[in-house]
Amino acid sequence: MKNDNTVCNTPPEILAPAGDVDALIGAIKGGADAVYFGVTDLNARKGAKNFSVDDLEETIDLLHSHGIKAFLALNIPVKQNELQHALDVVDKAYSLGIDAIILQDLGLLSILHRSYPDLALHASTQMTIHTIEGVNFIANAGAVRVIVSRELEVREIEDIVKNSDVEIEIFVHGALCYSYSGKCLFSSFINDRSANRGACAQPCRRPYVFVVNGRSVNEKITGRFPISCAELCTLSEIGDIVKTGVKSLKIEGRMKRPEYVTESSQAYKQVVEAFCGSKELSEDEIKGFEKDLAQLFYRGFTKGFVLGDRDVAHPKYSSSYGVFLGKITNVKDFKYNTSITLTLDEDIRLKDGVGIHTKAGVLGSAVNKLFDADGEEIKEANKGDTVTLEISSKTGKAVSVGNEVYLTTDQRLLERLQRTRKQGLPVSIEVDASVDEVLKVRISSTSFSAEFVDDFVVQKAQKAPMSKEKIVEAMEKLGDTSFEAKDVDVNINGDIFIPMGVLTNARRQAADMLLEKILASYRREEKHPKLSDMTHFCDDKAAVGSEITIPLLSVEVKNSGALFDAVECGADIVYLPISKFSELLSEEYAEMFRDVKETVEIVVLAPRISHEAELNALVPMFETVKEEGLRIACYTLGQVELARKMSIPFVVQKEFNTFNSYTSDEFYRAGAFRVTLSSELNMDEMKDVADDISCRGKSHQLEAVAHGRELMLITEHDLLKPLIDNGITIEGSEVLLVDSKSDEYPVKRVGERTLIYDSMVIEMLDHVDKFEECRIDVIRLDLSLYGKKDVQEITSAYRRVMDGKDAVIYSKRGSDFTSGHYFKGV
Repeated sequence: MKNDNTVCNTPPEILAPAGDVDALIGAIKGGADAVYFGVTDLNARKGAKNFSVDDLEETIDLLHSHGIKAFLALNIPVKQNELQHALDVVDKAYSLGIDAIILQDLGLLSILHRSYPDLALHASTQMTIHTIEGVNFIANAGAVRVIVSRELEVREIEDIVKNSDVEIEIFVHGALCYSYSGKCLFSSFINDRSANRGACAQPCRRPYVFVVNGRSVNEKITGRFPISCAELCTLSEIGDIVKTGVKSLKIEGRMKRPEYVTESSQAYKQVVEAFCGSKELSEDEIKGFEKDLAQLFYRGFTKGFVLGDRDVAHPKYSSSYGVFLGKITNVKDFKYNTSITLTLDEDIRLKDGVGIHTKAGVLGSAVNKLFDADGEEIKEANKGDTVTLEISSKTGKAVSVGNEVYLTTDQRLLERLQRTRKQGLPVSIEVDASVDEVLKVRISSTSFSAEFVDDFVVQKAQKAPMSKEKIVEAMEKLGDTSFEAKDVDVNINGDIFIPMGVLTNARRQAADMLLEKILASYRREEKHPKLSDMTHFCDDKAAVGSEITIPLLSVEVKNSGALFDAVECGADIVYLPISKFSELLSEEYAEMFRDVKETVEIVVLAPRISHEAELNALVPMFETVKEEGLRIACYTLGQVELARKMSIPFVVQKEFNTFNSYTSDEFYRAGAFRVTLSSELNMDEMKDVADDISCRGKSHQLEAVAHGRELMLITEHDLLKPLIDNGITIEGSEVLLVDSKSDEYPVKRVGERTLIYDSMVIEMLDHVDKFEECRIDVIRLDLSLYGKKDVQEITSAYRRVMDGKDAVIYSKRGSDFTSGHYFKGV
């Protein structure tokens, strides 16, 4: 890879993950510039060990002592009753010198921006920001950095960097979420474990089969794990990413082992510094890094959407399986072990780990013995050698000739990484040693310096005087500190003698003084903020008195015909996709539309995802919507910013994961007149939000979905392309993704994006009164997947119940019904 120091005078930051203290040390060893970690349950990796609040001081100090920034991830939507706890955690971290907080919750971000104006706030990738407008919105809310969606390409990132005033961060390595981050409910609705809240059960890693129009699709076409992603690895083209001007390159992996953190940090650090400096790395050197990374964790590598790889799935295997070692050419079974013979594609050593891909799945074993082609026992073998491996008999029972063998554990690599020293903060040391004067040792980092003046008076040497080299050697021994001597300057006057113990003590004292200064510079005074003291967007008590007491009924439909059906059956509000908006203005519907919009609120649904070019294409349609006196429903912050700038009243969709009143207020402040609460809240939690909303009434409403098939995820990956290419599915085909329990998940294609829906339908007809008790202003029916008859029946049923009459839904459409999270939550 050729260097190009014209585009990066300062290399971008390497941001490493840490799920526990061992991984934290691994990041220091790897030379990371910054480390992100979570505390308690308020972060998006609850499965990691994480750190306690009591660990914060030691954790932050350890990083700062090595010159590394500390970022605290609080990147989940926060419930109303969790906000004070989140504030307490941040206050503690703030006082200890945390460098930044990574956030998903807009309400918490707003509170922190007001309470801690000097604290850096980073907008998490969970906010699904992928446009300049989205970046601008969150920058105005107080973020100084945005971690943009993984689905952006380099040209889009470069455009955002050039047109925004905040720092941009992107993921460059590690696991990929199949869904746009922050928009996945798959784990939540299948396992009651919220991915948005950091407890993902990884349903995308499970096996599925396709059923198209009632017929199963051959697994050879789609793979056994069709929605499992490969691991992101951008090393080979990292220069293209660096040239965009991004501030930070982020490595995923708070669930990964310390050696993974060390190697990934080290690899990206070296490759980026080579690109930005004077050194050129060969293709073989890059491949060497990739091989080492693959031996630590590998589901196959993809360059990701960022580098133009549209097929990021790896449907053959969903777990880590290492580097290809060879195919078995012979198998011999013995009583206590099995021997397999193969020709090596990689070096191997005794006690390394292998994974063998059998009909029973991927089975592992250690290499218990190793033999060369002549049958001689050896300790290691090289690529190209034909060898025999002795493996466990348990694994051996399932293997056969032709099975692929992968190297899953390279003991030499692990040992090398474990032996790697922690990288120290570079310091300069000066020593003044003059006969009959006290010894002085000054130690300086880039920003601070400390001088230790010893009581010891330097003596005149009675024999051979002490040399500069001896003093330099003593000063460089900083291994017991977090520092590393980059240069030592010794000033000697006369033939001196200093006991070695005195030199060692002076060095240690100076280092301690410098460390104390460095850590003290990060300390800040605790503020002890109280949520009860926080001002809301609107504290006008008169507005509270005008709140709606009888909920309105809203219906989301798929086309204009269904819109009029919903109106006829009692809908107060109808949501229509923007792609169908022109139908209303057509000759067929124009007159009906003019009549209906006088009595019924019509809201036009923006697309679920809008990259920059798509957002720009929406402007003329937004203008027409405004001219017609209608409203817009927004799914992304870019759309919110566009609606705000165009002064179009807008609805905030539930995909924003609104969990608390402060998030609602921020959207009201931006111009929203209605906020749809997250479908992951239960009834009590929704009431907590409603009870704390500052303004209520026609201009500030809360909405909740009472009926419909939940959208589990939306992905940039074109899942149905293999089926289309093989002529298995066409537009209008019923496509289902079926799991091992025979649950069926409808799959839809919008452009080249894929939408996967729940196997069950939320149905709350018998619990409408619960929404009223929670003070919900608008009860919504998502009938976007339904035809005419169902729209009429379901809308009529809810209308009757909301009017105090009895009703029942007869057409079950073969679906199972659920109350979702409304009586349990996540």
